[in-house]
Amino acid sequence: MKIWIDLSAAPDPYFFRPIIESLKRRGQKVLITSRDFSETVAIARHCRFQFEVVGRNGDGRLLDKFKCTWLRTFQLARLARKHRPDVAVSFNSYSQGLAAKFLGIRFVTFMDYEYHPLTDLAFCLADDVVLPAGYDAAMLSKQSGQGEILHRFEGLKEDIAVSSFIPDAGTEKQLALLGINSSQVLVTVRPPPDNSCYHRFDNELFYQVLSFVAGRPKVKILYLPRNGTQLEKAKALRLENLVPLPFFMDGHQLVYHSDLVISAGGSMNREAVALGIPAYTTFKGRMAGVDKVLIESGQLKQIRSPHDFPNIAVQKCRNRRPLHGNPALVERFTDIICTNGS
Repeated sequence: MKIWIDLSAAPDPYFFRPIIESLKRRGQKVLITSRDFSETVAIARHCRFQFEVVGRNGDGRLLDKFKCTWLRTFQLARLARKHRPDVAVSFNSYSQGLAAKFLGIRFVTFMDYEYHPLTDLAFCLADDVVLPAGYDAAMLSKQSGQGEILHRFEGLKEDIAVSSFIPDAGTEKQLALLGINSSQVLVTVRPPPDNSCYHRFDNELFYQVLSFVAGRPKVKILYLPRNGTQLEKAKALRLENLVPLPFFMDGHQLVYHSDLVISAGGSMNREAVALGIPAYTTFKGRMAGVDKVLIESGQLKQIRSPHDFPNIAVQKCRNRRPLHGNPALVERFTDIICTNGS
């Protein structure tokens, strides 16, 4: 059987890496495509995938995003006609879902954010939908029921992504090149997903947090901007201990070697939770159900206003929580892909 996996966002290569390895161990053929968006292509190369880059994300304008989605749909459909896969699999790649629907290919999608404006479309296109248990039940009742088969699982997609994680001491050498050493408190920060369809507003709280953390003693801030505008905005703060990442680093290794993570998005915070690192969110949109569960359990801290700043533990992480990796989930998802695609 031939499995077609489409990578549409930066977390996808890490998520699918153990699944692809499991598929190949079972003797399945794997076709991989990637959208040219953010760090997706760079991470796919880091994971040593053989893949084809198809399409781009579009700029910040919704009309351009819409045009790029449809153009990429036709590009993917052309490629799928050539390779004739048996099943299409992605983490909510709408272009892949549309292409699969046009061609009559079974479409399996994973998702964990209820409030993306195109989530209803994904349910309509999918034959199988894989969801974490934390997915909001009320939203699920509104979105499902289009004939898809639902598969629920306990945990996070990041538990799959880190299932084979092994710390690499070489990361410390990379950090040393940036002037960061083990005596300092390393705070890794990720700004909001400004160009996404579900985040069409400013998040000044994030930059306020950045300035607050920079004022703490012995701190180094490793800044991971999503675009040039975010880089310039952080530079305008003139924080001497802020270090924009100038070269590619393995995201999981970077998070694991940090003392805390602060993100205005979602995936990096959940990666920190899965890797046992303290994490804080400044996300200003509608909070995902999986993040609500983490906040309620105390595994993820929410920063709502400057009044919460004193609660941020800017200190060395001496006792990391155990890793959350779950290899059994990898095999379960491989079963879903192979069984329903046959």
